[in-house]
Amino acid sequence: MMRFFKRKPDKISLLIVSDLQVGSAFGIFPEGFTLSTGSEYNLNTGQRYLWDCWQHMLKAFPKPDVFILNGEATDGLSKKLLGRYRVEPDPQWQVSAAVELVKPFVQEAGEVYVTKGTDYHTRPGGEDDEDFGIRMKEFGAVPSALGHYAHDWLLLDKEGVTLDIAHARSVMIRYETTAGERELQSDAMSADLKEAGASDLIVRSHGHRYVKGNVDGELFVLTPCWSLQTEYAARSKWPNRWISRLIGGVQVDIYPKLKTGDPRQNREEFIHIKGLTYPHPRKGRLAIGSR
Repeated sequence: MMRFFKRKPDKISLLIVSDLQVGSAFGIFPEGFTLSTGSEYNLNTGQRYLWDCWQHMLKAFPKPDVFILNGEATDGLSKKLLGRYRVEPDPQWQVSAAVELVKPFVQEAGEVYVTKGTDYHTRPGGEDDEDFGIRMKEFGAVPSALGHYAHDWLLLDKEGVTLDIAHARSVMIRYETTAGERELQSDAMSADLKEAGASDLIVRSHGHRYVKGNVDGELFVLTPCWSLQTEYAARSKWPNRWISRLIGGVQVDIYPKLKTGDPRQNREEFIHIKGLTYPHPRKGRLAIGSR
């Protein structure tokens, strides 16, 4: 009897986005969405810029094999600002708006994964990201071992190439690569506790900065956000630090057949990382969103 074996694909493409902050006046928002008040929302200048960038990303990378929302699809209740600068006050409607936003990508993706962001934006226990993940079931969302559709910590194995994905990370005053390199070291220390051992790629978000690094062949990427500088960041002690030069997503192309299994192999030989990024609008007297 002839036996058939599953062949590894030549390439698997992933799109990773995070920190959409849907519901904030500074976050991306779908054009033409009807708010919980019954009114159709009119995008502000900055949101129009973000929406145009999102449409450009959609044209540039319309059909990912895997779509990953790495935390904070929504902005939440804005408790510290007593609800100021929210264009949609209802968290459930924020989730609905986020679903509308990602639909063009997830309708074409083979698999969808969602992780939980911080409690401040997604409510205790990642309630809103869980709601978003459940809404992704019809698009192929993969649950955790406990059946949750928003993962606390996603350890993903794609044809033998392993990714360690979580939302939160340390946000450094300077030296942005420190957080990524520290995660690489911690990954190596805990390798014996993970079924696949040390990971081939570490993915973190939360800091709103796009950073990628290769440390002696080991890779990490810190994803950019889809939010412009908020009022909270602008009036902080570090307004020049709390503004991201780039916004956008990250494309990760995996080539499983090129992985040799030698732990000394440079991961860049089988993992290619590309930032799908756009410049943050210039700040000044003009309305945010001006170039």
